[in-house]
Amino acid sequence: MERFYNYRNMSLEQRKFALNSLSSIGFFPAYGSIKTMRRIMDKAFGEKMPQFYFVFREKELIGYMFLIGNDKMFRAFPWLAIDNLDELPMKIVEPLMDIAIKAWNNEDGNIINADGSITEKSLIAQSYKQRLENYRHGTGRRSENECR
Repeated sequence: MERFYNYRNMSLEQRKFALNSLSSIGFFPAYGSIKTMRRIMDKAFGEKMPQFYFVFREKELIGYMFLIGNDKMFRAFPWLAIDNLDELPMKIVEPLMDIAIKAWNNEDGNIINADGSITEKSLIAQSYKQRLENYRHGTGRRSENECR
């Protein structure tokens, strides 16, 4: 049975295990090490971004969804968001996408793109809605029998 947890609600043992297991599912920070990620994640408390979610099947890490919110805030996480939701079963993808949509809708401010243009964060929420709809129709993700 799959379950997901927000990093801030995990025990110290669960956090350590999750961070040490990320490489087994293909995630590596852009800069630094597990220690670097732990320092950033330990400071991420509250309802605003960043938010870090981990997906387990029994005691095995199978997925992650990191909602960073600012691609310039952390060298280890130079993304607005990153996940492997396309590799996970829909029964876990749908609630995580709902979390992402709500988080982006609740996030204040805009994103200044590399070309100087501005993207409203609510547009990112809409892109998650579209992505979820695509996934429901089997576009852009693994078939259920090929999921982790």
